[in-house]
Amino acid sequence: MIAQTKLVTALEISQEEPLKSGPDRRKRGMFAVPVRIRGGARTLEVFEDLVTSLDVSRDGLLLSTSRGGYSVGQRLQVRCPYWCMPTAINVPRNAQVVCNVLLPNYTCALVLQIIPGMWEESSWNDSASPFPNQVRVLCVESDSVAARALCDILEKDGYHVVAVSTAKEALDILSSEAPEVILAEAECQGQEISGKDLCAIVETCPRLQHISVILLTSYALPSDYVTSYQIGAVVCMTIPCKPERLRSAIHLVAAPPALC
Repeated sequence: MIAQTKLVTALEISQEEPLKSGPDRRKRGMFAVPVRIRGGARTLEVFEDLVTSLDVSRDGLLLSTSRGGYSVGQRLQVRCPYWCMPTAINVPRNAQVVCNVLLPNYTCALVLQIIPGMWEESSWNDSASPFPNQVRVLCVESDSVAARALCDILEKDGYHVVAVSTAKEALDILSSEAPEVILAEAECQGQEISGKDLCAIVETCPRLQHISVILLTSYALPSDYVTSYQIGAVVCMTIPCKPERLRSAIHLVAAPPALC
């Protein structure tokens, strides 16, 4: 509560007109609307963040996000309110981080100040790519031995492979990168996020929807296959299986660099 009070104060200070007092002062409610934030244009750290605002004023936004990495002075692109269809009031605008506070629940509370002028969309078309000539595969595998074996096979085919042990680690990578393929265990026992959850998140994010997701299930029930395809997986396979079978599945959804 103290942190949020500081943020509200910072938002009020950032406004051009001072708050009125006495009979002219008007109370208003907090405005919660969807907001899309984009940052890192023309860098290797391009990202997109979809959040709901805590409050909105004419000159700024107060919001909370689970994504880290924001810093005071950082320049961003903001669409608020945000929805897929563009309208006269749903245009990208320049914004700058003026306050960043870590809350007790480990989310970040931000105050963004709107900067006059329209955002140049061409800056996003020139964004740098961390791996311009590689086919990238993100592998979520809790067994380190199996992950290493798969990496060795795929790297011989020319793929750029990153292996992590949890879907949460994969989400951290997806906040700034967009691989061509994700290979993940559908059921992650004892973990906060499963491979199915990861697949659903990817399929609902416009920046990540192009990624082909391969889910690996240990149950092999018809319902598991149906659910996997309903949430957007392009392939669902039963494990355990030989690394060569996984290699063949990845070849189907993303040809090796030598054949691209």
